[in-house]
Amino acid sequence: MMKPSTERDYRRRIARVVEAILVEPGARHTLDSLAAVAHMSPYHFHRIYRALMGESVGDTVKRLRLAEAAQRLTDAAQVTAVAHDAGYDSPQAFARAFRDFTGVSPSEFRTRQRHLVAHPAVSTASARSLRTAQARIAQRGDGDGDGARIHDGVDDNRDESTESRSTPALPSVEVTELAPLDVLCLRHDGPIATIGQTFHTLMTTLRCDENPLLQQRVGICARDPSMAGGFCYHAAIVAGSQAALSDAMERLDEAAQRPRVAGPPPGIEPLRLEGGLYAVHRLVGPYALISPTFRALYSGWLPRSGYRRDQRPGLELYRSTHDRGAQHPCVTDLLIPICED
Repeated sequence: MMKPSTERDYRRRIARVVEAILVEPGARHTLDSLAAVAHMSPYHFHRIYRALMGESVGDTVKRLRLAEAAQRLTDAAQVTAVAHDAGYDSPQAFARAFRDFTGVSPSEFRTRQRHLVAHPAVSTASARSLRTAQARIAQRGDGDGDGARIHDGVDDNRDESTESRSTPALPSVEVTELAPLDVLCLRHDGPIATIGQTFHTLMTTLRCDENPLLQQRVGICARDPSMAGGFCYHAAIVAGSQAALSDAMERLDEAAQRPRVAGPPPGIEPLRLEGGLYAVHRLVGPYALISPTFRALYSGWLPRSGYRRDQRPGLELYRSTHDRGAQHPCVTDLLIPICED
């Protein structure tokens, strides 16, 4: 086990590597070139990167290229151009990789995003307690929105009406009133692609694997013009009961062999998220699709919905287990804070 100071240094180096990949995802990134960015030998870099990220740097490059491709497809870019810019030799190779990544072909993904933008479907739930609302959302089938796989290749000239008829309807955006939510959160510092590291640090510090009441992960996206991208992000865990929170703090103090101190560990802040109306959309697919899906919701659904966004942060409720080795679809509820226009 490495010292905390050493791990922090390694994570900063890895963040620089991820930022270098994000600047130009389609560039020819090699193990040697990325190891140089981290100021490590290729052998040492490969071992440290896999240990901290849970995947090889080659897997990260592929994932970030496909995530960038999903963003561009959301903006209606041509599939062939996206494939070329992502570094693929042919549209067919890109289509296979994209299907493996998202579960659907590039053309179907673009159609779904277009459908989400052009045809907002809204259902309204009556006001209810947070626990009841979360239980209802969690009880939806994990396959919602997964859709039939209708096209293996790439064809930008297909008739849109035929494509729309072949594409299953997306799950509706549901307007729900939620009660306030108490969380423990840790501010994320670095590129979006390393958010998983921040969650890992938070959950390890709080020993979430030992407390079933500290399992629900929440991403908090708040507007902040001073930050890169115009927002800041906090990784959070729903605090559960006060007894569960106190128990977690006591075990942390015992492990560190220090006197009991009120409040969470340094860097971890308690926060109350305001209740109110939220538009909820369930995403079934890799976490890299969260950003393009939010973009489609904000640019297409929201202006046509009769609502407007207020000043509360947007939320991501992660429904899947945090276990990296588990074989399951990623299920995330995307929440936009809204009020009547």
